[in-house]
Amino acid sequence: MTTGQNNTGQNNTGQNNTGQNNAAKRRPFLRYVAVALLVLLMPFFVLAATVAATGTVSVSVEQPGPDGVDLWLPVPALLVDLAVFAAPHLVPEHELAEARREAEPYLPALEAMAEALEDCPEGVHVEVKSHDQHFLITKTWRSFHVDVQSPDTNVQVEVPARLLGRVLDVLG
Repeated sequence: MTTGQNNTGQNNTGQNNTGQNNAAKRRPFLRYVAVALLVLLMPFFVLAATVAATGTVSVSVEQPGPDGVDLWLPVPALLVDLAVFAAPHLVPEHELAEARREAEPYLPALEAMAEALEDCPEGVHVEVKSHDQHFLITKTWRSFHVDVQSPDTNVQVEVPARLLGRVLDVLG
């Protein structure tokens, strides 16, 4: 018998110590579970934060009718960045050199345009309306939105504003 306990397992106050002992035994197990969950979920949190930071390229195509298309394709801009990074290693050098040669006269203008587009204010930049079609380019926060509506097809494209500059870096 220990000090402060009687022979029935109760302390001098009349409370049972077995509940406290069980809780103390469970604490290390719960800590291990919490650490394991944190380790398992951390890659998903990092991936979500990276996708949120780099943006998403999104394409949506809708065609009404029984044979129509209803497509929505979101692609993390990070994948475009990876493709741009991998292109010099995967594309044959002669093809990449040809692409650079063809783009070279336009690169200064494209780079200036990419920088200007990245820094341009939010709002409507181009809008064209006809009796049955509507074309709209807007910038909202960090992305450009292109919206084309016609009687037979609706297309929406969203592209992060910084993406063009990153793509041009591989050609420059």
